[in-house]
Amino acid sequence: MGRILLCMGKYAAHPYCIDSVPANVYCVEELCYLFVSNPFMIDRDIMDKNLAKWLDEECGLSELSHQLLSLFNRGTQPGVFVSTILDYVNYCTPEEKKKIEDVLQNNIGLNGYEKRKRQADFLLKNKRYSQALDEYDGLLRELPETESALKPPVCHNMGVIYASLYQFEMAVRYFKRAYDMTGNEESGISYLAAKRLHLSENAYIDFIARHGEYHGLSLQVEKRLKEAKGEFEASQENRMLTALKFYKEEGNVASYYEDIDRIIMKKEDEYRELVMD
Repeated sequence: MGRILLCMGKYAAHPYCIDSVPANVYCVEELCYLFVSNPFMIDRDIMDKNLAKWLDEECGLSELSHQLLSLFNRGTQPGVFVSTILDYVNYCTPEEKKKIEDVLQNNIGLNGYEKRKRQADFLLKNKRYSQALDEYDGLLRELPETESALKPPVCHNMGVIYASLYQFEMAVRYFKRAYDMTGNEESGISYLAAKRLHLSENAYIDFIARHGEYHGLSLQVEKRLKEAKGEFEASQENRMLTALKFYKEEGNVASYYEDIDRIIMKKEDEYRELVMD
């Protein structure tokens, strides 16, 4: 069962605009949601006296507003400013708050490009693939030569996203770019794995035969695929598919198609969640 939140203040007649996301918020809970789901937005720009004023005048949270305004005279860090809001609303679980603190701590000393890379990594880790892909793509277009070291991991992670979305042709492209730039073994294995999933079996075998430089990596791919197959055979999903096969062989057509439809609907819902953030 999820946590119950007691809403505080009132719904604003006029929203507060946060340019860095960008987004308009109409209540303090929406503001807290943005902080928790986008911790990389927490920087000096978020410490705005207009935000404190908005919480007072639009949301009726005078006490919180006064607390925030008093922080401006103490040289307060953005994390403390945001933490004051989250604590007042009692919005976060301890785990969520720890995650925000870790992000802020890891951002110390990073330049703007590195922070954007970390933000995209955060989105990828949380399976917000569409948003992560937009961040990586924009960063890749804007990286100057002085930040060329960021290009291989960005390309690799874009390959991870496309593979997760079953767009293996695009995954091949980005894993290949990452591998060509560094010769990193993991990028090379991922490139061949995506290639194997994109091509027919005969076409993939022909490709490996023509490119002897990939022979060692291709053995790693086959080893991992064998391990993945073993893990799947021991999984709950495989047991469910075995039961379906039994239904069909026994002539229990109604149960067979009922379970098939249920599985398809579940997979469709999971895919929609991946591509719609």
